[in-house]
This record gives sequence, structure tokens and C-alpha cells, in this order.
Amino acid sequence: MNIVFADVDGTFQDFGQTVPPINLAAVRALHDQGDHFVFVTGRGYELAQELLTTTNLPCDVIFGNGAGIKLENEEPQLSNCLDHQVCLAILAILEAENTFYFIHTDQGVFLNTATRYQEHFDALHVKFEAELGAIGLEVMDYKEAYFTKECQNVLSVPTFIQEYPELKIIKVELMEADDTQKEALRAKLAMAGAYVFESYQQTLEVVNPLATKGAAILSYMKNFPKAKSYGFGDGENDLPMFEVVDISVAMANASQEVKVACMEQAGECSEGGLGTYIFDHIIEK
Repeated sequence: MNIVFADVDGTFQDFGQTVPPINLAAVRALHDQGDHFVFVTGRGYELAQELLTTTNLPCDVIFGNGAGIKLENEEPQLSNCLDHQVCLAILAILEAENTFYFIHTDQGVFLNTATRYQEHFDALHVKFEAELGAIGLEVMDYKEAYFTKECQNVLSVPTFIQEYPELKIIKVELMEADDTQKEALRAKLAMAGAYVFESYQQTLEVVNPLATKGAAILSYMKNFPKAKSYGFGDGENDLPMFEVVDISVAMANASQEVKVACMEQAGECSEGGLGTYIFDHIIEK
């Protein structure tokens, strides 16, 4: 049996773009020959579930960078969430730096009132356009609309957390347009006792050190000790996955750091490199 673990954004599909049809076909072909396909994503549960609903694929999902898992036809399970006190220490740093951040929880995504961050959104639009051109502007338009219209805005996230001790916190996510400030924040947050990594353009995520893709995959594979595992990814948070799978595969659009860490390489995400690799190397002829 083969088990294919795949990141979502930048691997299975470009952010906000249509999934290449060959990727959908490859997942179904794996299922038909008795193999497993597992999404391994930094997305929170709601966005992960949205992906499952829109694609209607027969697969499991590891979400929140390893903090939770949703097995096909079962309820989602959370583990290795952020301790509330650790989370409050992290938020104290972000509040002191006036950084734009939001938290992923088992009850949805929360942020301080979005209008407070308009200067941050404007700076991120400029940065995204400079780095990614017109596509960058589209991505930031999508993100700003998501933050302002779909996330739950509260007056104070730290106060909200203290008022609801039963809340399960999957991760803290922040966006910073200034690269120097972003790296300074990464160093400060790491000292607060969490695992910090860059997941997307100008984005840092802060999770429980045990909530990594690698740890989640090791736990998943305990049920399939004889299976051959593949891992596909393009970003820094995929590195722990590459350390534990049998065959690690970087997308052509991955950073050089990611490519060096992998055994093999697939084509561009936008061109269905994932599906092409699966048909060429895993699907039985």
C-alpha cells in the first residue's frame, strides 16, 4: 500500500485558484487501487473542510499543521493545541508590537476588530504586489475580505480567550509586511515556547511544538506499518513531513531550501505537478 501526504496551498492548488483536474483524477486513481491520499495542511478545520466539500475527494485530512485530524466519515479530532497561558504570552508580544494576528480555534477564526488593522492591510497589499504582481493583489483582496467578512471580530482576543477557558486554540497566525520586523517577531515568539514557521507570503504561524506535520504523520502511519509513504510540499512547514516519509517530493515552485531537503521533485503546482508525478510514479500501469 502507498500513502500519499500532500500539502494544499502551493502543492495541491495555488492559493485561491482552481484545482488542476489531473490532481483530482490522481487522488481518485490512488483510491481505486487501494492506496490512501491524505491532505496535510496548515489550514484550520473550517478551510480544510471547505476543501473536502468542494472537491468531494475520498481522503483524510491532517489540519492545523498537525493539531487535528479528520478521518473520512468521522468527526474531527484535536490534539496538541496551544496552552492558553502560552497563547496569552504570544499575544502579549504581538499586541505590544501592534502586529496583525488572528487565532484558529475549534469554534472558528477570531481577530481583533479588523478596522484596527487597515494600515497593515494597505502595507500588505503593497508588499504582495511588489512580490507577486497582479496575482499578489488578488490574494490580498481575498485575504482582507476573509478577515473582515468571514472571521469573527472581537474587541480583544486576549480577553476573549480568558473568558472562554474551554476554547481549543489550534494556532496563532500573523502577517507582517516588513521583512525585518517579521524575522524579529519570529525570534521573540520562539522564545515564548512555541514552534514558529513561515507558511505563506509574509505569514508566520505559531503552534504547539508537538503540532507539526511530521509528528502527525508518524502517528497516522502507526496504523499502516508496512505502507510506503510519500510527502509532497513547497514550504517551510513541510520540512518536518519530509523528515519522516519514505519519499519526499518538492514542487517545482518550492523554495531552494525545500528542494534541497527533498529526494525528488515534481512539476509546478499550477500545472498539476502533483497529479502528474502520482500518475508517472505511483499509479500502477
